[in-house]
Amino acid sequence: MSEETRGAAAPGDWSADGTTPAQRPVVYLHIGAPKTGTTFLQRVMWQNRARLAELGTLYPGATFGAHVQAAFDLREAGFRGYRDPKVPGSWPALVDEARAWGGPVIISQELLSPATVAQVDRALDDLAFAEVHLIYTARELTRQVPAAWQEDIKNRFTIGFDEYVAGLRDPDQDTNGLGRMFWRMQDAAGVLQRWARHIPAGRVHIVTVPQRGGPPDLLWRRFAGVVGVDPGAVDVSDGFLNTSLGVAEASFLLRLNRALDAEIGWPLYNQLVKHHLAQEVLSRREPVVRLELPAASAPWFIDRGTRMVEELQARRYDVVGTLDDLVPPSTDTLPQDVPESSVEEQLEIAIEATAALLLQIARLRRKAVPA
Repeated sequence: MSEETRGAAAPGDWSADGTTPAQRPVVYLHIGAPKTGTTFLQRVMWQNRARLAELGTLYPGATFGAHVQAAFDLREAGFRGYRDPKVPGSWPALVDEARAWGGPVIISQELLSPATVAQVDRALDDLAFAEVHLIYTARELTRQVPAAWQEDIKNRFTIGFDEYVAGLRDPDQDTNGLGRMFWRMQDAAGVLQRWARHIPAGRVHIVTVPQRGGPPDLLWRRFAGVVGVDPGAVDVSDGFLNTSLGVAEASFLLRLNRALDAEIGWPLYNQLVKHHLAQEVLSRREPVVRLELPAASAPWFIDRGTRMVEELQARRYDVVGTLDDLVPPSTDTLPQDVPESSVEEQLEIAIEATAALLLQIARLRRKAVPA
């Protein structure tokens, strides 16, 4: 069976004659990892939720952020000290919607990945009405490190890249906690050890992110095969968005974060800086230089990634794609040093950013006070 068609019928327990599926519905719980195309997949499913429902599969939630809120509710967590008032009760609401559907359901949020054992047990107890399948999307570690740092910068952290890499190598000495959180989300073996303790290996699906240069929709085809959806039945064209920042863009955003004070609270930062400036303006610029892990730092991560792949192989999970996608490359393909951006580049970005923020503020004011 080809990679694109595997799982075209939703997995489940079948009767002895092989013709009648079990009565329990299937819930596909996509738990991460961050920076593995999760937003792309979620955007595709959200934009095609009506079509998915026609095909018999529910992507629940009244808003695009419903799965984020549900993950925070399950984990009793906030963001940068801020608790969204929409969060309380959002996990049971999503579960109730899944229970009422009665057929296949997809819940997808990478912020589920760092859940504790107690939180995992609660989630699986709440979903006991269904046959739960775990999905973990994974990407090779030397690509994940710069991507994760950029995401933290978008979330207002002020740690430079070199310090960030050092914290990943020695998370116990990492005073800002980013190193420990990285591994709670990006260590596939560790995440699945917490989440898959009571789930058969055949119902744990690792979907690997293709190496660079593959077809842009291949990740969706792999994911759709797991959840039993014909990958060609939905429109994925609006899902593609390059959210990576170049070295100059990331450097500018880091300097901006360091210049802000507490008067700019998380809700305002989230709206104007993260979602508008970083993800809609800066990420759309064509980066002159792409940030990559330097060759000098790579051997440690190559060794860690190789050991992680070996552990996943031993557990015999269902792998969609190939674990070879997770094998780190040689250091020959990586730069020797983290490149620096010029003052001229950052000045140009600063002018664009100032204009973009002022235009967005003007739009929001017109929306709040119609003429």
